[in-house]
Amino acid sequence: MSSREAEQQNGYGSHRDTEGNGESDHREESGGATKPARGRVATIIENFSFLWFTVSMNTGILSILMHQLPWQFRGLAILSTIMFVFNIVLFTTFFIVLLLRITFFPKAIVESMSSNPTELTMTGAVPIAWFTIVSQVGLTVSTAPWGGHAFFLVAVVFWWVGTAVMVSIAITVIVMLSKTTITSTKDMSPALVIPFVGTTTDALVGGLITSYSAHINAPVAVPVIIVGYLLTGIGFFVSLMVYAAYFVRLMNHGLPPPPQTPSLLLLVGPCGQTSAALQALGNAASMNFGKYNRGVFLTSSAASVLSTIGTFFGLLSTGMALLFAFFAIYTIVETCLKRQMKYSMFWWGTIFPMATVNTAFIMFANEMDSAAFRGLSAALLIVLLVDYFINWGFTLRDIFLGKLLNGSRSDKPANGRAKAQ
Repeated sequence: MSSREAEQQNGYGSHRDTEGNGESDHREESGGATKPARGRVATIIENFSFLWFTVSMNTGILSILMHQLPWQFRGLAILSTIMFVFNIVLFTTFFIVLLLRITFFPKAIVESMSSNPTELTMTGAVPIAWFTIVSQVGLTVSTAPWGGHAFFLVAVVFWWVGTAVMVSIAITVIVMLSKTTITSTKDMSPALVIPFVGTTTDALVGGLITSYSAHINAPVAVPVIIVGYLLTGIGFFVSLMVYAAYFVRLMNHGLPPPPQTPSLLLLVGPCGQTSAALQALGNAASMNFGKYNRGVFLTSSAASVLSTIGTFFGLLSTGMALLFAFFAIYTIVETCLKRQMKYSMFWWGTIFPMATVNTAFIMFANEMDSAAFRGLSAALLIVLLVDYFINWGFTLRDIFLGKLLNGSRSDKPANGRAKAQ
């Protein structure tokens, strides 16, 4: 394996070495003379990857889980707020760096997105991270003593803005995959589900802010709920097609390269978030349809049915999510036992998908008044927090050692593992 392929497997860096010499970050040749390396800040900006927004996604979803956890203890709400504020700082920082990359290195970002399927699909991480902030504006800010109805409206406006971006990204990904040779079944990545996890996350957040915000206005909430169901349909049914294509990839070409094995947990996201979204939207419908009371569908009786169906189909969807979770965890453990695993940014992808399942567990606990689901949600939250801080430890270590932010991107996909004969 070449050094450039190794870099791609390790998940480091983010921009392409368009000259193919593997040394674009260190020196440039011009007329036989060697030019000094560019400044470190410029290198960091050009190498910045959408993968970094997964850090914000995970911080945000954990803050939401702590806020919604059925078993609350003294100080948990404060910890949730701290994570919320930290998420705002992370998102703002990453977004500024992204804007700088778009401004100063537009060619590099276009080339990376048009040649690297992971970079293309990870654009969906930006609005997902945004939605975790929007959710907390409704859950935490609007319910604060100094909050109120105005911040519910702020959350709704932010939600509509994020929805426009999320749907645009989902359409762009489908168009790019259909019209270009950016990927094939052989080098297909589980990251392809990210834009469609994004649409179900969009729907979930719509359900949350129209259920738990302060002074909710039914005429404002109902359009959010209706569009939320449309977004859930996009996310779930397109993800089913991705599942089918990826299963073909597994049958024909085997598992992904060892360093990319953690990305298998991304397959959990669509089903886990669909379960949570259907339940959240059903709850929001129960709270708002009766107040709106128009036609046959927008009534309290129809909302009661939607709430029950949401829980039922949520159970079905969670079952499929757990199947993918067990498959991914088994593969990860097996790879670790064989000592084939190295830390990479792909490990940040192990938190959010399982957090979607935990969101569903919390809603099952509330809908069923179930001690079992309350216990499962608390236990899984602890596991996710441990995973989160371990990831931070390795990430800070690799930043200090210069393994992150400075690597070049390989255009060639990493090789998978051959199937046993």
